[in-house]
Amino acid sequence: MHLARHGARVTLVDPRPPLTATSQYSTECYRDFFTDPALVPFMSRSVDILEELAGEENEIRLNRRGYAFLAASTDGAEAFERFAEAASSFGAGEVRRHRGGLEGYVRSPPRGFRQPRLSGFDLVYGAELIRAIFPFVTEEARVMLHARRCGWMDAQGLGQVMLRLAKEGANGGSARVLRGSVAGFDRTADGGAVSRVHVAGSEAAAGDVPVECDAFVNTAGAWSSTIQALLAPEDPLPLENEVHAKVILNDHLGVIPQDEAPFMVWRDRVRLDQDDEAREGFLELDDTAEGGIVNSSSWVGPQPGGQHLRPAGNGRVLLLWEHLHRHIRVPEEPDMPLDSFLDMYPQLCISGLQAMVPELARYEGRLGRETTIDGGYYTVTPDGRPLVTRHGASNAYVCGGMGTYGLMGAPAAGELVALHVLGLELPVYSSACEWPRKEPLLNRPVDLLDDSA
Repeated sequence: MHLARHGARVTLVDPRPPLTATSQYSTECYRDFFTDPALVPFMSRSVDILEELAGEENEIRLNRRGYAFLAASTDGAEAFERFAEAASSFGAGEVRRHRGGLEGYVRSPPRGFRQPRLSGFDLVYGAELIRAIFPFVTEEARVMLHARRCGWMDAQGLGQVMLRLAKEGANGGSARVLRGSVAGFDRTADGGAVSRVHVAGSEAAAGDVPVECDAFVNTAGAWSSTIQALLAPEDPLPLENEVHAKVILNDHLGVIPQDEAPFMVWRDRVRLDQDDEAREGFLELDDTAEGGIVNSSSWVGPQPGGQHLRPAGNGRVLLLWEHLHRHIRVPEEPDMPLDSFLDMYPQLCISGLQAMVPELARYEGRLGRETTIDGGYYTVTPDGRPLVTRHGASNAYVCGGMGTYGLMGAPAAGELVALHVLGLELPVYSSACEWPRKEPLLNRPVDLLDDSA
C-alpha cells in the first residue's frame, strides 16, 4: 500500500488469496505499549495509521476497549507498576492511579476509537474498585492495569482497505495481485541486485512467470525463511515460527459481557492439578515419549500466567494461553491450515482463566462442538523486535518477524520498508529493526502477554 501510494508499481505474489493464511487466524488486537523503547514509537505510528485507515466510517471496526491485566499477588502489583512506568517513559502515555475511588477513570465505550482521553494507563487497586468496573472479575484481584490505547479490529476489513488503497495507488503508482509462489531469482551481471523474480503456479500463465523488478520485498511471514533460502542461502534470517492457537468459545451462558469486557489477561501463576487424581491423569496422558504433542506431565505444578480472553461478538469469546503450544516444533515449511493443536486446549484455557473469571467454571465438562480451535503462526526474532531491513541483495528487503504484534504492526512496518526501498528519510526506530542489530538488546523485554511471573 505505502509503495503504491508513493508512485511505485507493485506486484503482490501470493499462492493464496490475501489474508487467507495465518493472518486470518489473528486475535485481531492492537496496542501501543511495550517495555522496549524502540517498539513504543514504532507501534504508536502503526496505531496512527490504523486510525487513518479506519476513517470517519470506521471501516475496520476499530475499538478502544483497552487491555486489562489483573493480578492477585503483591509481586503482580509491583510488576504492573514497573511495566506501566517503563512503557510510559518511552512515550506510551501517563500513568493514573486509583486507590480510594474511580474519579478520573474513563470507561471504554463498546464501539469506536475516537476517545482522546483513552490513552496511557489506569492502575486500579482493590477488588471493590476493580469489580465496580468489571463485576465478573474474581474477588481475589488486588490490582488491575488497564492500558487504554488498545483494543481490536476487523482484520479482514483492514486487509481489504489496504489492498484497495494499494490498487488505487497515487502519483502514478498501482498494485496487482499475482497468484503463485516465488520459485527463484535472477541477479544482475555483478550478482549484486535482483533483476527478475520467477513465479510458479500462476493462474495467469502455464509454467514459470518472470517478473522484472527494481526491488524485491520478502513479506512471506511464516515462509520468509523459505524465500530467503532461494535468494541468499548463505545469509539466513534470524526467524523462528511458533504455534499460535486460540479457542473460540460459544459463551451461551453469557459469562463474559460482549459490550463491556476489554482484552483481559491474568498475570499470576495458576495450578491445573487441583488434586491427586488430576495429577495422576496428567502424568498418564503424556505421549511425548512416543513422539506425540501432549506434554501433560508439564501441566503438573504451577503454570505460567499470561492466559487471556476477549469478546468476539455474537456470543463468542476468544481464549488463549500461548505457553501450552510453545513446545510444538514447527517444520521448516509450515503447513496451512494448521492442525497441531492440543485436544484439551479449550478445557485447559477454561481452567486457567477461572482464576480471573470464576464463572467460567460453569463450562467445566460442558464444552460442546460449537467451541472450536484454530490458529496459525507467530514468526519471531531472538529479541522480539521487528525485522524490516535490506537483506540478501542490494535491492532486496525483508519485512516481518513481529510475532504477537504482526497484524497491528503491519501498517508501520509496511511504511518503513517502503521508505527503505524509496531511499527516503527513515524514522528514529528504523535502526532497531535492522539486521544485524546495531545495538543488540542484552535482555528481551518483559511482555505481560507472556509468562510475566
